[in-house]
Amino acid sequence: MTPVQTLWWEQVHAEHRILLHLRKAGAEACHQLHYLQMVTEKLGKAYFWRSGNPPRRSHASFVRFLQALAGRPMVDRNRIAQLLGFDRSDDFERWIQVTAPLAYDLERLAPALAGDDGPNPEYPWPRLAPVETPVMFEFSVWFQLTNSGRGRRLLKVIDHAVEEFPNYA
Repeated sequence: MTPVQTLWWEQVHAEHRILLHLRKAGAEACHQLHYLQMVTEKLGKAYFWRSGNPPRRSHASFVRFLQALAGRPMVDRNRIAQLLGFDRSDDFERWIQVTAPLAYDLERLAPALAGDDGPNPEYPWPRLAPVETPVMFEFSVWFQLTNSGRGRRLLKVIDHAVEEFPNYA
C-alpha cells in the first residue's frame, strides 16, 4: 500500500467498525446505510490512490472499484477473489456483473448523488418540502441488502474487502 492508501484505509477501517457496531445493535436502516455508503465510497478512493495520484473528485467510486478489481491481471484476480470469499476469479467477475446495479444504488445514497428528491440516509426529502425523515423511510436498497442472497453476499464482500485491503491494494 502507498502511504496515502494507508491513510484512507485507516479511515475506512474505523468507519467499518462503527458500521459493524450499528449492525450488531440493530440500528435503523438509515444509520447503517449512511456508514455503509461512506465505507464503500472511501474504500474505492483508497484503492484508486494506488496510482499515486488522487482519484476523481466524486462520490461514485465503489462500482468503479469493483470493476477495477475485475480488471487486474489474472494472477491478481484469482488471489483477490479468494480474499473476498470466492472460489474462482470467474465466479467473482460474474458476481460483479450481477451485483453492479445494487452497488450503484448504494453509491447513489450519497446526498450529492441522490439529488433533491432523495432518498438518502442523511436528510429529509424532498429538500424543498420534506414529508419524511430518513429514520422512518423504507429504503429499497436496504431491503435488497438484507433480504436477498445477492444483497447479503454484497455485505459480506464489503466486510472482506475492508479487512483484506492491505493484501490486494
